[in-house]
Amino acid sequence: MTALLTGNLPLLAGAPNGIKKLRELILELAVRGKLVPQDASDEPASELLKRIALEKEKLSPEVKRPSETPVCAGAFELPESWCWARFGDIAQHNSGKTLDKGRNSGVPRDYITTSNLYWGRFELSGVRQMLIEEKDLARCTAIMNDLLICEGGEAGRAAVWDQEREICFQNHVHRARFLGGINPHYAQRFFERLNYSGEIAEYRKGVGISNMSSKSLASIPVPLPPVAEQHRIVAKVDELMGLCDQMEARQADADSAHAQLVQALLDSLTQARDAEDFAHSWQRLAEHFHTLFTTESSIDALKQTLLQLAVMGKLVQQDPNDETGCELLKRIAEGGSALIASKKVKTSKAHTGLAVQGIKGVRLPATWAWARFDDLINREYPIAYGVLVPGPDVVDGIPFVRIADLDLVAPPAKPEKSISPEVDSQFKRTRIRGGEILMGVVGSVGKLGIAPDTWVGANIARAICRIVPCGEVSKSYILWLLQSDLMRKQFLGDTRTLAQPTLNVGLIRSALTPLPPLAEQQRIVAKVDQLMALCDQLKSRLSEARRVHEHLANALISQALNGEKKSGAEVVDFSAYLISKLAPQRTFGRVAHMKLLFLADSHLGLGLMDGYRRHAAGPLDTTIYRVEERAAKEGLYSTSIEVLKSGQEKVSYHIGANISRAVETAASALGSARKELDRLIALFEGRKTDDLEAVATLYAVWNDALAGGLHPSDEWLINEFRSNWHEAKERFTPDVLGRWLGWMRDNGLVPTGNSATTKSQAAFLFN
Repeated sequence: MTALLTGNLPLLAGAPNGIKKLRELILELAVRGKLVPQDASDEPASELLKRIALEKEKLSPEVKRPSETPVCAGAFELPESWCWARFGDIAQHNSGKTLDKGRNSGVPRDYITTSNLYWGRFELSGVRQMLIEEKDLARCTAIMNDLLICEGGEAGRAAVWDQEREICFQNHVHRARFLGGINPHYAQRFFERLNYSGEIAEYRKGVGISNMSSKSLASIPVPLPPVAEQHRIVAKVDELMGLCDQMEARQADADSAHAQLVQALLDSLTQARDAEDFAHSWQRLAEHFHTLFTTESSIDALKQTLLQLAVMGKLVQQDPNDETGCELLKRIAEGGSALIASKKVKTSKAHTGLAVQGIKGVRLPATWAWARFDDLINREYPIAYGVLVPGPDVVDGIPFVRIADLDLVAPPAKPEKSISPEVDSQFKRTRIRGGEILMGVVGSVGKLGIAPDTWVGANIARAICRIVPCGEVSKSYILWLLQSDLMRKQFLGDTRTLAQPTLNVGLIRSALTPLPPLAEQQRIVAKVDQLMALCDQLKSRLSEARRVHEHLANALISQALNGEKKSGAEVVDFSAYLISKLAPQRTFGRVAHMKLLFLADSHLGLGLMDGYRRHAAGPLDTTIYRVEERAAKEGLYSTSIEVLKSGQEKVSYHIGANISRAVETAASALGSARKELDRLIALFEGRKTDDLEAVATLYAVWNDALAGGLHPSDEWLINEFRSNWHEAKERFTPDVLGRWLGWMRDNGLVPTGNSATTKSQAAFLFN
C-alpha cells in the first residue's frame, strides 16, 4: 500500500462503502504492479511466457502454439517486468461433466456445481454425487491448486481448490490448470478485481443467468507479473484483506455500540415525567448532538422519539385554562349532531362524543382524552379507500393517485396515471378536493401524503385511504400523530398479509388515539415542526459531509492509481484551471486566487503546497509568486496591477493562448474529483474577497486544530481565528464567523485534519 493511502486509511475506511472500496483498491493496485515493489532479479514475465509455450509443446505437441496476435493492452500501464497475456495462453482449461442421470454410468463420485463455488471459497456441505466413468476423470477432476471458475450463474466467480482430495466438477464449471508455476491465487484475485470493476461483464453472455464460454475465458487479457512477484502480491493481498476484515468487524461493533447508546439515551427521554422534565433531559442531550447523531438511523430514531413524546403529552407544557380533551370530544359530537339534523350525514355516522379506555401502559396528562380515531374525522368525508379496478391508463382521463405519488415534501404536480370518467364516476366519494391526508393501506402501509390543490378532481387507488379530520381538530397534529410509533404499531400489528401487507380501514377507524386540547395541539405542532427541522438539518449536514468524504476518498484512490508523475499535473496547472474559470470576474484577484487554491488543495487532498503561512489575508504560500511567473512564461495566463482609489493594488489575470493545455492536465489528474472542484469554484462565484478570506482562514484554523488531535467548538475556532492568527482578522465579528461556520457545514467544507497545516501557528490549548 502506498504511503499516501496508509496515512489516509481512516479517511478511506470511514467513507460511504469505504471498506468495500478499500478492498477494490487493494485488488486494483495488485494487478497494476503498485502493491509491492518490483525486484530486478525476478525472471521477467516475457521469459515466463516463453517457458509456458515450450511447456505446452512438450505436454501436447499437437496443441496450437500461443496466438501470435499481440495481446491488446489493458486500460493501464504495467511495470517493465510485467506483460499482458491471454488467459488461454497461460492455462489449460476446460469445462466439466454434463450431468444426466438417465445416461451417465460408472462409479458414484462427489462433484461440484456452481452452487458450491463462491468467491475465494467452496461450500461443500451440500455436495452431491453422480455416476462418472474412469475414462472421464482426467477431464472433469480438480486437483490441488486448480482454479475453478463458474461458466454459468455468476459467470467468472472463482476459487482455488486447496484440498488434498480430488473432486469432480460439472459442465457449468471451468477448470484452469496453470503452467510455468503461475500462482493460481493471483489469478483468482484477478477475477475478483474484474468483478469489482464490472469489466467481467464484457466476457459474459446472456440476460439474467449469464454464461462464459471457453472461448471467451481464453480471450481475457491478464496483467502477468513475474512468478516471484505473484507470490509477494498474493501474500500482501491476503494480509491487507485480513486487515479489512478486522476493520469491518470493529466498525460493526462500533456501529452496534453506538446504536445501543443512542437508543438508551432516547429511551431515557421517553421516561420523562412531563414537559419540564423532558426539557431538562433535552438540554443534557443537546450538548452531545454532533457526537451522538452521526448516522441517518440515529437521527430517524430521534425523530420517532420526539413524536412519541409529542403524542404522550411530554413535549410541551399543559395549560389548565385549555378546554380539555373530553370537552373537545363532546364539542366534536355536537358538530356531528348538527350535520345529522341538517341531513348532511346519516345517523349511523354520528360521533360518540365519549372518551374510551386507552392503551395499557401509556399515561396521558389529565387534560387529554383517549378517543377512537374515527371520532376525529369529518362526518361529511368519512375514511374511505378508492378505485378498486382502475382499468387501463387513459389519455386525458381523470388523474389517478397511486401510492407512488404520495410524498409529504414534494408531491408531483399531477399524478402520472389516469382513469376513464366511467370508472371515476363509480367512486365519486373519494374524489380529491385538496388538502386531504392520504395514507397507504396496501403494500407501503402507512405511507403518507397531503393532496395538493393541483390534484383537485383526481381520484385515489384502492391502496390509499382518504382521511379528513373534523374542523375542531388540528390536521397538522393528526398528520404527526399518524407518523408516530404509537399509531403505526396499532396499524402494522393488524395488517393482513395476502399478496402484500393490507390494512383494513375498519382498524384505522377503531385505533386508540390520544387527544389533547386544541390549543395544545397547536403548540405541539409548532414544537414538533421546530425539532423536525433541526433533525432534517442534521441529516442534511450528514449527507453533505458523507458526499464530500466520498469525493475525497475517490480523489485519494485516483491519486494512488494514476500517480502524480503519470498525470504530470503541478500547482501551476491547477492555478490555470482556477484562472480559466474566474479571471473575468471583477472581484477575483490575487488574494482570492491564493485562498481558493488553498481550499482546493486542502479540501481535495491534492498535496500541491505545504508552506502555508498565517498571513493578514489568510493562508499564504509565497510560492504563488513563482507559480504566476511560470504561468506567464508558458503562456498560460498573465497578470497586471491596478492602483485603486483607496491606494491599494489589485492584481488582475488575463488568460493566455496555452491555458487549455494546463486546464486539461489538471482535469485529467483530478478524475472524479473534478466535479467537486467545480462545485467549490461555483460556491464562491460572485462573492467578495472578504468572504473567501473568512472561509479559507476558518478552514485552516479548523484543520490545524484537528491535525493537533483537538475537537474544537465553534467558539474556540472563532477565538483562535480572531486572536491567534493576525491582528487584521479582528475585523471579522464573532457573529459573522459563526454564520460562515454554519455555511461551511451546510456546503460540505469541513476539514479532516489530513491536509497541510499552517506555519507559525499558536499553541492549541482549550480554555
